[in-house]
Amino acid sequence: KQWYQRRVAITAGVNSTKAEKYKAFVQAVTAGKLRNHHFTPQWHKMKICDFPYDAILQTETANEQIKVVQEHTNTSQYIFPGSRAETGRDEGISTLQRTRGYYSLFEPELMDKLYNYFLWDFVLMGYSKLDNPNFPHLDFDQDIKKEFGHLLKNHIDMVTANPGTDGTNKPTAKP
Repeated sequence: KQWYQRRVAITAGVNSTKAEKYKAFVQAVTAGKLRNHHFTPQWHKMKICDFPYDAILQTETANEQIKVVQEHTNTSQYIFPGSRAETGRDEGISTLQRTRGYYSLFEPELMDKLYNYFLWDFVLMGYSKLDNPNFPHLDFDQDIKKEFGHLLKNHIDMVTANPGTDGTNKPTAKP
């Protein structure tokens, strides 16, 4: 087992279902008890505000998006593997189905913590919330204020109260 699976299994209980273990994992990550570069918000890891990307693609809809990339790069003759998220290679269940099932077990407060943890990924990269009809597709037309307004207010209040942070109480780079 991976190190994080052992750690989460301890907090969730050895006989817990995969969904219960995932819930314990999300609780640990959003509480800051489990840190690893795999769970770092993408906007921060990718330096999205500092690097001029031509496109940002997501694995959940890779089959659709790779076709667009192939058209722009003249690589249509190559075959790319399908996304597990779309094809359901694990236990015959697509990642989308699994995602909806797992998150249906979360209390609203935990979903808010998860959205808050990845807030800037949602805002800057157009990720859609689980209840968005466009999920899992990117949605740059979503009403950010309606969807994330209360979380954005919390970040703004924290930055105002703690100058020199990015809203997560982590020091930001000095100009």
